Amino acid sequence: MNGIKYKYFIFPPSIIIFLVFIFPILNLIRISLKFDPLTINNSKSIAYSYEILSSDNKILSKLSRKFDITDNTNKIPLYLKYSFISGEDKRFFYHNGIDLIGLSRAFLNNIRSGYLKEGGSTITQQVARLIFLNNELSFQRKIKEVIISLLLDLKYSKNQILKLYLNNIYLGSGAYGVNEASQVYFGKLITELTLSEIALIAGLAPAPSIYSPYVNMDLAIKQRNKILKSMYIDGHISLADKNTALKEKVQLNYQKDNKDLKDKVLLDYILYEANNKIKDLKSYKFLRIKSSINKNWQVIGQQISKDIGPNNIEVALLSVESNSGLIRTMITGKNSSINEFNRVTLAVRPLGSTFKIIPYAAALIEGIKLNNKFEDLPNCWENYCPKNFSETYLGNISLIESFKTSSNIVPLKIANDIGLKKIINLANLFGLGYEQKLEEFLPLAIGSYGDNLLSITNAYAVLNSNGNLYKPSVIERIESKNDELIWENKLIFKKILSPKVNKNLNKLLEKSVSEGTSIAASIKGKRIYGKTGTSDGNRDLWFIGSIDNLTTGVWIGFDENKKSNLSSGNAAYFWKKFITKIFDLKIE
Repeated sequence: MNGIKYKYFIFPPSIIIFLVFIFPILNLIRISLKFDPLTINNSKSIAYSYEILSSDNKILSKLSRKFDITDNTNKIPLYLKYSFISGEDKRFFYHNGIDLIGLSRAFLNNIRSGYLKEGGSTITQQVARLIFLNNELSFQRKIKEVIISLLLDLKYSKNQILKLYLNNIYLGSGAYGVNEASQVYFGKLITELTLSEIALIAGLAPAPSIYSPYVNMDLAIKQRNKILKSMYIDGHISLADKNTALKEKVQLNYQKDNKDLKDKVLLDYILYEANNKIKDLKSYKFLRIKSSINKNWQVIGQQISKDIGPNNIEVALLSVESNSGLIRTMITGKNSSINEFNRVTLAVRPLGSTFKIIPYAAALIEGIKLNNKFEDLPNCWENYCPKNFSETYLGNISLIESFKTSSNIVPLKIANDIGLKKIINLANLFGLGYEQKLEEFLPLAIGSYGDNLLSITNAYAVLNSNGNLYKPSVIERIESKNDELIWENKLIFKKILSPKVNKNLNKLLEKSVSEGTSIAASIKGKRIYGKTGTSDGNRDLWFIGSIDNLTTGVWIGFDENKKSNLSSGNAAYFWKKFITKIFDLKIE
């Protein structure tokens, strides 16, 4: 009996001690030993450094790739290496992950100063926190940090640990890693940084929100100077190097004439397209990507899109060079730095009357003339009894008049007479119906099915390029570091319309702008070919229009698919505002 009681009272506490203290430590050791540094790389991180250029060779963005932990030939630049070692962990190459000497020194300095003047954590300990832990101030976390640091030092070389640190340390302004900090603060690749710029970035490490040059330039320079002094004392730079760097004026990215383009969504799309063009990305350490984007137009589009109200309504704009398919402007939303949804390529919304160009094209292909008459009167197809948007009907009118007034009845009659199968096949030929498969459903003739802005804009570009369908592309050329050509856009097209049909379709579009429902897009003295579109409840507002060799599509609406108080005329006017600014025209 007594023996049973002894086991009852003694054995369970030992289990509790094991579960509370020993098991977590053993589990931590197991996780640390199984750790693969490659698994922490961000899924969006790229395998190469890159430079993205605009169509006129202006810099859009530069970004160095993160350091390859497993590749010993991928060296850390010496100034960069020793700036962080001098600033954060002077004995990095001499301790085993925990620096008792440095910890003692920091403790004494903090006691003398009366405040937390110096940290005692090694770079290895900071890596442990970055990857496995957090910044919680507790005794338990510190114990875990010490254990992990010792294991990291056993398993990895000093250079590998330093690479992990430089790849992942947060340096403010959304920059994780020195490669992103180099881009954010200076718009440069790591190899292009000066000693002064490297020291400024290293100075951010203790408190990036405090020492950021965007927040307090004087404090940032003071920190830079402190790093430079430490590097000189530690023997990593000469006195001449230090003095030159101290005198260098800090020029941040936003102060440059050719500053980076602040549009992460567009840049991600360019990189995505570049990745699809190259078979073996890992064989390239650097790519120079010449995009088709007109940087000035892109900036103009970003600026005017913010003027559209109400505040929570969104916009998208796409300009395609009609006779090449090259994308010159892509505005994915009012503020792409906050909302990273690409409304040009990912938002599939009902096309409304912009789709009507398809049944009218089918009618012209079937031999129907522009002056052929149709009855624009209320009609029912079985239980489907549609109305014109304005609920006005013009009776016996020509094909061109029905398009000008954006009749719903006439394109439905055309689709019903010709056959929905032919309408769908023609839409597919124009590149429509792949984002949302078109089915034999009569309302599709007036835009009940959805597609994205890229597809419908490129479909209209066909009519502005003599009936030729080009594959839209945001890239003109890709080169390696030594100017070796890796990929080039061949501008291949497919003829899908005869010259006669194409000419007559443009007459429809021109009439819509000069006299019809698209008149808000008209510009005095200019021939414009376009069409508005509206979905139920004014949820989607469209205008697709061409001028000269440029086809531009506009969409306005709420991401939540709410009704709006705007009209497609607002989309047409947004189009006109953009076009007049990029071509320096006057709005009459």
